[in-house]
Amino acid sequence: MLRLPTSDARTDRSTRRSFLIGLGSLGLAGLGTAAGRTSAAIESQSTDSQSGEGPFPDADELEAFVDDVMAERIGTTTPGASVAVVSRDTSILTKGYGTADVDADIPVRADETVFRVGSVGKLVTYTAVMQGVERGLLDLDTDVNSYLGDSAVSVPATYDDPVTLRHLGTHTAGFESKLDPDIVDDPAALDSLETVLTAQQPSRIRPSGELVGYSNYGAALAGHIVAEAHDTTFEGYVQSEIFEPLGMTHSTFAQPVPDDQPGDLAAPHVRDRESFLVVDDVYINMRPAGSLSATATDIAAFMRAHLGDGAVDGTRLLDAETAEAMHSRHHVRHPAVTDWRYGFHEYGNPDANLLGHSGATVNFRSHLLLAPDHDVGIFIAYNSNPSEGPKAVVDEIVAEFGLQDAPTTPTLTSRPGGQERAETVAGEYSLSYLPQSGPLQVADLLAHLFVEPATNGRLRTTTLEGDSRQWVETEPYVYEEVGGHDVLAFEVTDDEVDVLYMNSEPTGVYQPVPFHERQFVTGSVLGTTVSGFGLSLAGWSGYSVWQQWKQYRTDDDPAMEDSE
Repeated sequence: MLRLPTSDARTDRSTRRSFLIGLGSLGLAGLGTAAGRTSAAIESQSTDSQSGEGPFPDADELEAFVDDVMAERIGTTTPGASVAVVSRDTSILTKGYGTADVDADIPVRADETVFRVGSVGKLVTYTAVMQGVERGLLDLDTDVNSYLGDSAVSVPATYDDPVTLRHLGTHTAGFESKLDPDIVDDPAALDSLETVLTAQQPSRIRPSGELVGYSNYGAALAGHIVAEAHDTTFEGYVQSEIFEPLGMTHSTFAQPVPDDQPGDLAAPHVRDRESFLVVDDVYINMRPAGSLSATATDIAAFMRAHLGDGAVDGTRLLDAETAEAMHSRHHVRHPAVTDWRYGFHEYGNPDANLLGHSGATVNFRSHLLLAPDHDVGIFIAYNSNPSEGPKAVVDEIVAEFGLQDAPTTPTLTSRPGGQERAETVAGEYSLSYLPQSGPLQVADLLAHLFVEPATNGRLRTTTLEGDSRQWVETEPYVYEEVGGHDVLAFEVTDDEVDVLYMNSEPTGVYQPVPFHERQFVTGSVLGTTVSGFGLSLAGWSGYSVWQQWKQYRTDDDPAMEDSE
């Protein structure tokens, strides 16, 4: 039984960030069963010691760097982690760190320890969609209802333009956000994908193709369409058409993971002061959106296939033209910020050609990055879900080995009227992928972004969690972060802001908050709202809201504040 956080357990948190993290860890305390100690020792698994190519001329140097980075985190940030770095068609580093299960004191092994990788699994789902496109069974620009004739699922014709698979792969279908991919703590509560999609169908709240709003439902619907087109189950399709051809023998979307599945499952953990607790696992009903379990070695094969124009070791996953199409831009948010490829979003500096995706379940976290210009792929998974996730490690590797240029000092625009533009865009903004109503609305309130003018047309942004950053206008209504890669870009009509795009938020856009919903109005009642929020949530939701939000926010390194 899930236990809810109590107000007493939160009163000693001095910031809203601490409150939210506390809500996460305490909200699932009821899942914990036993205390355990974690070891900070690093366990080496399958590392290719041959010299690499491109950014990694010396594989030993890469391994030594990653060892140092992970040594800072094992036993403190997470009990265990698994890492894969590939260069061109070679796995340069696949290695396990720390403990897979603190109760049993089992070390992580990159080729044997299976992690829940969350939304990184969406990349498998959208690869399956592209296989259907390649075979002529699917089309990215056809109304998805045309593929659902034999299904109980259908998308309502709320607007003139239909929802298409291209919209699903770029999160522009316009579905209302619910965040929760229907997580349950009992495998007996798992339903068929068709049943879940019918029962959990969100409203369409904006026309398709206009704005990004990250949607687990949309990814699950894409997986269901793949299954319908091939007259099989989603799990069965990816097993036979993706995992088996690539030799991903330890990978599955099935829940619970079958007893005869190779490898050992990493246990989920929560932080308990100076140690970690093993907790019970949870299950995701919207399976194509995040139920993938895999080893780092398996994900390495998947990355190599994408970097290899759709093929690896003589096995072709996608035709080269299909792979190129998947990796091309499918939705442009704004010319100055990161956009969406198919399933992948752009990452970091908009000009760096980096593709990424984060993943998180309740007590696991992962991050995948492709650098096609360097033929490099990086994957890191944790068997915990801390506020600083694997993305921070990815960023350190990216910086150390030059996968994108270091931030430069922004040059102030020479166009007059900068102060007036700064005053025009000043205000309070909320994210499109966070709920605007119901008990989860508190997540939106706590995530509001405050924009205010500074001197000489510059901007300052703040959040309720204490994040404060400075920005320089480099062209009208486009602002670059001081000391980082981030960018703000505003769409303005008749001196009114329509949309704010943030480079590090590819999964959504910011929209102006109506006057009656602004924090200086709601702040006086926010404590009451939060108190009711804690009492009304099912156990997972408080944690999920925070982690779904934080996995796409910036990490603590001001020089590398990128997306995901």
